[in-house]
Amino acid sequence: MSAVTETHEEKETLAVDVELPGHDPRKTTSLFEHSKKELEARVGGRCYICGRTSAEAGPLQAHHHPIERCFANMIDWERVALDFPTFDWKKFFAGAKRETYTVPAEGDVPAFTATVLVPVDPYLFVDDMRYNGLLLCADHHIHKDEGIHDLPFPIWIAQRYGKEGYKFSDVEIIHHEQEPSK
Repeated sequence: MSAVTETHEEKETLAVDVELPGHDPRKTTSLFEHSKKELEARVGGRCYICGRTSAEAGPLQAHHHPIERCFANMIDWERVALDFPTFDWKKFFAGAKRETYTVPAEGDVPAFTATVLVPVDPYLFVDDMRYNGLLLCADHHIHKDEGIHDLPFPIWIAQRYGKEGYKFSDVEIIHHEQEPSK
């Protein structure tokens, strides 16, 4: 096997087949709006990938990360709590109830019983952009061949760290509005 030494194009056809849990209709909550403003202030109003501001790129968008809104009802929140120790989990779990359920055997996976703590309102974390948000320009949020909703994560994140001027795709030449902090 020879090593690749030349720049080359990679084309991928991505097919996704996952079960999305039942969830509330998408809506903009006051928590989302308020915490998005705090996120914007904390990151200096710049896109996480390219560093452009609203004046340079149009209105910036808050992307739910790491928990997409549609997955709120399948999350084991005690696992999430381990990664976000500064979030107010006491308030989040107020009124939560433990639910035990049985998962039937399927394929090579035997049946098992699990218990999980179910919060009254999972959106108290999901819509809090201070913890569960990335500020992105529309290009790096939803556009083809450069947005997080269009690319596998390892490919998408490379744009944040790519060399200035690198041709990433037909629609993306890497350009960062800010120099890295030293």
